[in-house]
Amino acid sequence: MSLALIAALPFLGALLPGLLIRAGRDACAAVTGSITALALLMLGLHAPAVLRGEIVQTRIDWLPALGLNANFFLDGLGLLFAGMILGIGLLIILYARFYLAKSDPMGQFYSYLMLFQGAMVGIVLSDNILLLLVFWELTSLSSFLLIGYWKHLPEGRQGARMALAVTGGGGLAMIAGMLILGNIAGSYDLTVILSQKEAIQASEWYLPALILILLGAFTKSAQFPFHFWLPHAMAAPTPVSAYLHSATMVKAGLFLMARMWPVLAGTPEWFWIVATTGLVTMVIAAKIALFKDDLKALLAFSTVSHLGLITMLLGFGTKAAATVAVFHIINHATFKAALFMTAGIVDHEAHTRDLKRLGGLRLLMPITFTIALLAALSMAGIPPLNGFLSKEMMLEEAAHTVWITPWAMGVLATIGALFSVAYSFRFIAHGFLGPVRDDYPARPHDPGFGLWAAPALLVVLVVVIGILPMTAVSWLVNVAASAVTGTNVEKHIYHWHGLEPPALWMSLAAVGGGIMLVSLHARLQALWDAAPRPDAKGIFDGIVEPLAAAARELTNTLHNGSLTRAIAIATLAIAGAGVWAFGGGAHLPGSVALTVMEPVPVIAWAVLMIAALAAALLHRNRLLALILTGIVGLIISIGFAYFSAPDLALTQISVEVVTILLMLLALHFLPKTTPRESSAPPAAARCGHRRGRRAWHRPSRLADHDPARRIRPDFRLPPCAIEAGSGRNQCCQHHHRRFPRL
Repeated sequence: MSLALIAALPFLGALLPGLLIRAGRDACAAVTGSITALALLMLGLHAPAVLRGEIVQTRIDWLPALGLNANFFLDGLGLLFAGMILGIGLLIILYARFYLAKSDPMGQFYSYLMLFQGAMVGIVLSDNILLLLVFWELTSLSSFLLIGYWKHLPEGRQGARMALAVTGGGGLAMIAGMLILGNIAGSYDLTVILSQKEAIQASEWYLPALILILLGAFTKSAQFPFHFWLPHAMAAPTPVSAYLHSATMVKAGLFLMARMWPVLAGTPEWFWIVATTGLVTMVIAAKIALFKDDLKALLAFSTVSHLGLITMLLGFGTKAAATVAVFHIINHATFKAALFMTAGIVDHEAHTRDLKRLGGLRLLMPITFTIALLAALSMAGIPPLNGFLSKEMMLEEAAHTVWITPWAMGVLATIGALFSVAYSFRFIAHGFLGPVRDDYPARPHDPGFGLWAAPALLVVLVVVIGILPMTAVSWLVNVAASAVTGTNVEKHIYHWHGLEPPALWMSLAAVGGGIMLVSLHARLQALWDAAPRPDAKGIFDGIVEPLAAAARELTNTLHNGSLTRAIAIATLAIAGAGVWAFGGGAHLPGSVALTVMEPVPVIAWAVLMIAALAAALLHRNRLLALILTGIVGLIISIGFAYFSAPDLALTQISVEVVTILLMLLALHFLPKTTPRESSAPPAAARCGHRRGRRAWHRPSRLADHDPARRIRPDFRLPPCAIEAGSGRNQCCQHHHRRFPRL
């Protein structure tokens, strides 16, 4: 139960911030952080067993008949991701306490954050793909709430909708792929699926399942051409951006590819789809990041680029490349979270993130500058920081991978690294170097300890991992890589590999080229601004808006409040489904012999149908309709007796007798006939309606014609009602409906 409790704790913790905010912001943050720390502590208790190579499991039978069980398991990969989610989440909670303004509803923010955290923990611990899909969709929903947290900002609302549309659509594709995968393996448990590599890759459904699953992973991890949603998510508060980019959401797609690596990787389809997508994403996003002036936008596109780098490594399909991918996931989480928090500090103190309005901050914000410098140098791959180690290893793997030509992969990977160096140096040079300006929106200065403590701790990890990789992180890399590859991995991480490996010269070319690009940035920026290029947001809006307009038109046409139309649509749909079912499949004879048809039951059935139809057609004659209803009830009673259910027959007869007597008594005080619900033909012609057309008539709202009648905005009348007069209690000649008395 301990793994299930770890997954449930954030969800339980989401209930507390909204209740405890009345006790103060410190109490609210402390309780939220305590829940995350408790989950992290419980995870740490399982770490020794996982590091010994064991797999910790918790199995809870939920709906075994459907293959849906609440099973959880923890291996090296799950330990890595769960530790990042909870550990960085704890730092985000601390950072958000001092970042959010007093006017921001902190209790609501922490509740959303804990929901997001719980969904991510559920993904990485799930041992059932159906359960994983539930948590997967919860990440999209909870991220929608976090990205749109500042509801007063239009860009926040739009960014939330865009993220939900893209990741939600990919999630739907992934559901289909996972169901196919479970059907091939004969089980929905991941531990079973991961042992069925031969059966899965030999199946004719392998390629459809692969494409559908990768669609879910690519949309979640913002791979090209789905990369555009992630920069627009920067409208969220900086704590959300730092958490989303470093340890959650976008890392979910990488986790899925790493988790499915043992059964999906190793084929030409996997290599060409995954490696190519990662390479293209890495280069394109790095180039775009160089020309972004907003600090968070620059970091957002740099995140997309590094996600592409990791995807490319997983796409290579080799154990060495998968190990490097795991190592870079750790490094990227540390320096990227620190950089986003640093950008938030600059925005918080200087009231701007525009690089054109910054510069000289090293003298005004020395602590922030030190944190930003170390994190940015790590992102650029400068020794001896941790980003340098994984970048060198990535270049080495790319240099020995054949893609189209033997040298194409290495050259393009070097170009991607070159742009990475360029935008990292620009982040520092244009933001912190140069003379102090006198036109800042607000006078910048270092914030209090609470705001810079979290990024400072992450930068310490950046330095320690870079200087002592074997002591600090190799044990975690090896156990996580062993879980990804399915074999024991013992990777030794070195700073110096000699002069022979091509990675050294590729790295030197990247650093030199990056410095040159930064020095020529002003000229390149002018060319970039003048060059025509597609607008991803415009393309997205151009696709979504017509679809939304068509959906609104279809909805307004089919669901306009007319009961007759709704019944007609439902009847046609049911009839069509029945015709398709009977006409599309062959008849399968049953194992039980058919009952012989006797004349008496057939006659009774015919009388039942005739009586029911006559009751509907002759319902205006109330006495005759009552008699016909009694006949229907009597035949049903006989049917119960015929099928050996005398108790039901007696009950039905008793109910029929009592009902008929009561209704006969009521009819004594009512007219013999029911008045017509529609007018005579002349009135119908006068208002332009026909009985057969009423099912498709779109009534208008009464409030549209008389603003004073807005008490019941759901009351709808056709336009012909206005011809009968606009006074109170006026009657429509055609529809025989009275206006509500106001």
